[in-house]
Amino acid sequence: MEKKYRVIFHIDLNAFFASCEMAQDETLRDKPIGIGGTTNRGVLSTANYVARKFGVSSAMNVVEAKRLCPNLILLPVNFDLYNDYSEKFFGLLGEYASEIEKGSIDEGYIDVTELSDTIHPLDLAKEIQTRLLDEYKLPVSIGIAPNMFLAKMASDMKKPLGITVLRKRDVEEKLWPLPIEEMYGIGKKTYPNLKLLGINTIGDLVKYDNDKKLAIVLGNRIDEFKDKARGIGSNKVDPYRHVEMKSIGNSSTYMQDLYEYQDILEKLTSLTRKVTKRIQDDNSVCKTISIQVRYNDFTQINRSFTLDYYTDNFFEIYEVVERLYDDNQGDKPVRLLGVSVSNIIESKNNIKQLNIFKVEEYTEKEEAVKNLLDSINNAYGQKIIKRGSKK
Repeated sequence: MEKKYRVIFHIDLNAFFASCEMAQDETLRDKPIGIGGTTNRGVLSTANYVARKFGVSSAMNVVEAKRLCPNLILLPVNFDLYNDYSEKFFGLLGEYASEIEKGSIDEGYIDVTELSDTIHPLDLAKEIQTRLLDEYKLPVSIGIAPNMFLAKMASDMKKPLGITVLRKRDVEEKLWPLPIEEMYGIGKKTYPNLKLLGINTIGDLVKYDNDKKLAIVLGNRIDEFKDKARGIGSNKVDPYRHVEMKSIGNSSTYMQDLYEYQDILEKLTSLTRKVTKRIQDDNSVCKTISIQVRYNDFTQINRSFTLDYYTDNFFEIYEVVERLYDDNQGDKPVRLLGVSVSNIIESKNNIKQLNIFKVEEYTEKEEAVKNLLDSINNAYGQKIIKRGSKK
């Protein structure tokens, strides 16, 4: 019988790029190093913990980093090296779990519920941590929890080389006092707006009872975030969660790195418009929306969200695209952006489905209005004209 209670590990490599460089050249181990910023106009991808003691951090420009730490050693990104160590990392995790969910090149989730029958989770975590350090010189922090969200939050609590257990009964004491910006999934655009509502900590979010105001910031994800803040989340490790599905999409690689948030949103808007036009021209509608972000150090994220209805509406698709980016953006310059949609059916089949389930009356007039809005906005740019609300 499958156990209801799961034991999930989130394993997070500490200062991964810098750790790889130090593993290759041990003379760097006690010296401050920064990765990715080899010119004065450059931006650091990461820095080792020696450099961080001087205040150096990821996404910091080189001039500021050198001001804080004059002896900082700057190294170019060596993605082949990092990819090699990433394969070693996930290969070792594969000795403990048949299914691994990769969060990115340097972090992953494994379900060790069955293993915990024969070895205590703390002992198992220590074994994994020790082996990665001894065999590959890679320091990791490990979060242990009954679900993936809590495991992720736990792994961030002690760095470097931390092991943290976060149970549901510990949430009020350990999780709620944390600043709201430290909650996984709350993006850099979102948390300032939450603070305007007086939500400064994760606990404040749980206690906030004005859902109308909260919906302005979190949209239809209020219950999702409040559940997570209470310690409720998915405990299903899914190796295919971030794997691209068959889809319609557009991507673009940029000659110059994108640094500014507004520039990135403009590019995402353009890509979303192209994708929307393609599915409209194909007389199709989609349910799953995905983004791809590749940084200047060649690390990449792929994130998706599935709606509970089908759409070919630009604004509905773009709302998801922007939220996915906000919730997952990294502190690094962007080299490539992609937007895609999947879970696609023909528009005519969607109309039948709407009629069957009586989601809303879908008339020819409504279709004509929607098409007119999309045509005007395609011609003149984003949100020139919007649909008004019904009263």
